[in-house]
Amino acid sequence: MHAFLVDVFAIHPRGQEQHLGGGIFHAATSDEAEELATQEFWQSRLTDQGYDIGFRTDQPDTGWKVMSLESLQAFMPRQAYA
Repeated sequence: MHAFLVDVFAIHPRGQEQHLGGGIFHAATSDEAEELATQEFWQSRLTDQGYDIGFRTDQPDTGWKVMSLESLQAFMPRQAYA
């Protein structure tokens, strides 16, 4: 397990950005750490408002990335969106 510093953002196509939270997550990979951060900070109502999720992670090879919610939902277990 490694410690990853992950910040979670809600990003709207019109350029609006909202920081949802962040912290240190212990996981084997940065992707797993981002999944944990998503489960903790993502709010399902943001999906209805047209926001996508973005991460800022402390790993140089990961950096900033934006993932569509459709991709994220396919990648993550359903209970994260209950």
